[in-house]
Amino acid sequence: MTDLDAFWRELVTAAMLGTDRREPPRPPDGPVADLVDDALRPDPGSRMLATVAAVAAARRAAFRPGPTVDALQAPEPDDRPLCPPNASATWRQVVSEWSVLEDEWMLTVVERGFRLPPDVLVEALARHRGDGVRRARVMLAGGSVARWLVGHVPELSAASGRRVDAEAVATLPVLPMPPDLDELRTLDAHTVSRRLAGGFDDGRFGAPDRAVLVNLLARCRPAVLPEVAAALQGTGVGQAFALADLARLRHRMLTELDAT
Repeated sequence: MTDLDAFWRELVTAAMLGTDRREPPRPPDGPVADLVDDALRPDPGSRMLATVAAVAAARRAAFRPGPTVDALQAPEPDDRPLCPPNASATWRQVVSEWSVLEDEWMLTVVERGFRLPPDVLVEALARHRGDGVRRARVMLAGGSVARWLVGHVPELSAASGRRVDAEAVATLPVLPMPPDLDELRTLDAHTVSRRLAGGFDDGRFGAPDRAVLVNLLARCRPAVLPEVAAALQGTGVGQAFALADLARLRHRMLTELDAT
């Protein structure tokens, strides 16, 4: 602690007691004391104010700026357009309601030449810290901004440094379903609608079939989705209503990302 720091403490103590009870202390010999003397203040209160002003100025003047740091560099340019705002909102609905669609959404963003907006990028990086394949897709969709973020925000870095297979990153994962449903993936809308709605109407489909029916609607031809959704909605069955919602959401998410 310097002499000026020690004197500042004495000055604070005197100020708290009041100049009517204690005279303000005299500064150590030097420029501060000379400045206070030159002020020619006639009473203790005035001398206290002059002393406080002089010491405060001297203490501030003693501080030196720290070493300079390099300016934060911006990420490299990425000419791809941001994905449409409504597509970003749909991603949030996908991950909260039908996460089985997220892989297709992210790959479609990459294939259509879009990049992720910063808010979706941060959320997706955090969401997939521990999933190497899905994280790699996010990095592709995020581009240079994703690399920049990971380099500056450790909390967004991968949980593991293991390499992932490039083919797995670029390909939708296979979803299990029985052969009679698997064959519907490539059939026309009328056939798929008739089979699914008929299965609910005659009681062949029930709660145990939900997972495989979800898988079918997540992997069937996109062109059949509107007609299938309408047919499922018309069955009057609660589980079919949920599947109709899935079909409509998948159709909407792909349509939004087809926008140019």
